[in-house]
Amino acid sequence: MESRLFEAARVGDISMFRSLLEDDPFLLDRVALNSVYNPLHVSVLAGQVEISKEIVSRKPGFTRELDENGFSPMHIASANGHIEIIRELMRVGFDVCLLKGKDGKVPLHFAASKGRVDAVKELVRAFPESLKQVAAHGETALHLAVKNHHVDTAKVLVEEMKRLQMMEILNWKDMDGNTVLHQATFNRQHEASSLLQHLFIFSLLISRSQILTPSLVRQIIGLLIDGEALACGVNVNAVNASGFTPKDILDLLLQNGSNSHDFHVYHLFQQAGAMKAREITSDSAYSRTQTAAVSHTQTVQSSCSSWNLWKELMKEVSDASTETQNALMVVAVLIATVTYQAILSPPSGFWDADRRKTSQTNTVQKRTMMPGEAVMASDPEVFAVFTVFNAIGFFASLAMISLLTSGFPLRAGLRLAIFSMAGTYVIAVIYMGPTKMREIYVVVILMGLLFVAELVRFSIWLLKKWRVIH
Repeated sequence: MESRLFEAARVGDISMFRSLLEDDPFLLDRVALNSVYNPLHVSVLAGQVEISKEIVSRKPGFTRELDENGFSPMHIASANGHIEIIRELMRVGFDVCLLKGKDGKVPLHFAASKGRVDAVKELVRAFPESLKQVAAHGETALHLAVKNHHVDTAKVLVEEMKRLQMMEILNWKDMDGNTVLHQATFNRQHEASSLLQHLFIFSLLISRSQILTPSLVRQIIGLLIDGEALACGVNVNAVNASGFTPKDILDLLLQNGSNSHDFHVYHLFQQAGAMKAREITSDSAYSRTQTAAVSHTQTVQSSCSSWNLWKELMKEVSDASTETQNALMVVAVLIATVTYQAILSPPSGFWDADRRKTSQTNTVQKRTMMPGEAVMASDPEVFAVFTVFNAIGFFASLAMISLLTSGFPLRAGLRLAIFSMAGTYVIAVIYMGPTKMREIYVVVILMGLLFVAELVRFSIWLLKKWRVIH
């Protein structure tokens, strides 16, 4: 019966699948105990979307199981580019994006190695932290995309790193000390002699996949050392474990034959300030150049460095356990609720027309009160202190919620909801405080414009999900 179950999964026969489970309701449980791989592995490998959904709904635990080769269903779906199956598997939990398979690779590594552009986009946007995962040899997804000569995949990964402010990943090294730029430079091996390959075999992992054309090599290198990448701190003079910079590799390759594309690449290196390893160690002016470069980088990379604090906070969250993140989420939601309620119902309540007439405290008020204002606002200094501390608690809790939900589905809708709540908070504070109606109108208009902008952003995201626009 188990063999029939696997056959139904392979061909996508849902009727047979359901019939077998009606005859033996514990069939899936027995398969989970007796087999190294499960029916979900088979259906995903065959690209059978509907029966994969059926299996996931009945046995979600299958999504986290590895077969005898060290592959989970998500690894298989990512390597084959089955987008619908990837989305279905992620419904079980985003932790499936971090399952370590063969050679310590997560699903994004397999998608990048195989050049599955759509799968790469789906995985990164669902769980951005996948970009920071490294395989057993220390390779990132970008390393693997470049090593296997997938230019379009490399472009997508770099664009996502720019969008997510993760450009520092371009400087990460594998276990041989090679950055992505080392790998991209060495991919010019299409005309390298066997002697040159032997010179580098002790320091570089030679790709065995399809050979790049010179123009594609140039595209990848240009992508890695363009102006924006350099402004974000990409190091073109990184030295690998064998003491070579990317320019050392390029010079040795040029000595063994060159073409017009090689000279274009050489020109790119020159513009980026690339140096040989011996020039770095022997040039006494290099340290002064580096100091000046650091100062310049701090000036020009405002778009990259402005979010350094946010990236550090994101790292703090990603390093925490799931239990800690859940506890922090509960605390953040509680603080947001309490502080928001404190503004809706401030101490001593609000002034109304009847209270204004009958109150005996009007004679000691520091200012004339208007109906609808908070009683505390009669003393502007006390009201300001209360509002400031309350706002700190409220916005800090919103920031924590935003951090903790960075990898959630419907992220655009959640961001719109958080912004809307922040807008109502600001309007409430201004309305109940010692302000004039003109000031309230100005703030309402400004918050309204920001809300419209966020609503447009959410609408665009929604239209993309519905595939109305691309």
